[in-house]
Amino acid sequence: MNDQKGFSLVESLIALSLGLLLMLACSRLFLGAIQVWQSQALAAHLQDDARFALLRMARDIRMAGMTGCLRHEAITFADATVADSFRQPLSVDRANDGSLRALSLIAGESGEAGGPPDWTLVTDCLTSARVYPGARSAGAGQIALPLRRLTYRLQGRQLLLSSGGSSAVLINNVSALRLMFDPAAPRELHLSLTLSDPRELGAAQTYQLTAAPRNRLF
Repeated sequence: MNDQKGFSLVESLIALSLGLLLMLACSRLFLGAIQVWQSQALAAHLQDDARFALLRMARDIRMAGMTGCLRHEAITFADATVADSFRQPLSVDRANDGSLRALSLIAGESGEAGGPPDWTLVTDCLTSARVYPGARSAGAGQIALPLRRLTYRLQGRQLLLSSGGSSAVLINNVSALRLMFDPAAPRELHLSLTLSDPRELGAAQTYQLTAAPRNRLF
């Protein structure tokens, strides 16, 4: 009598079970790799957003109160009601824990700003400097410096930048934005920005930057 060849039912079931276990292990490894990739991509995205927002805020803070080449006392105003704003071109509204409600400042218009400026400073850099509402052309021997009031504020999880009566979203996914002062260096503004993904794919990330106005006369 010839011996029967092939797999028995028990052997087939064992092989099938091992195959399923191997497929399950590979699936878990694949899903784990996807989660790691998503977490790394999210961290890179949050880092890019934080760098963009903090560098933009730091640039505007440094430029606050930079109103041309003459001292503030030499500046006259076509509209006298705005003179006080120019004496204090940077103002901060924050909670007791340092959470920033609003950061408002007057700074030179950046290249990407659209629409007419809030004011224009016209000066000859020698004896005269005058601030006019809106846009203004420079005369012979003069330069015209467009100026804007910029306001940073949080709305929900969005960081908004307002200027000229309109607002734009700078970045999303903001969990916290704090601004602190160092008593030993009161001119320095320490910004702390925390970003997190609403899907909780990764841990919240906190980024910090310090900036100070270049204008030391206010």
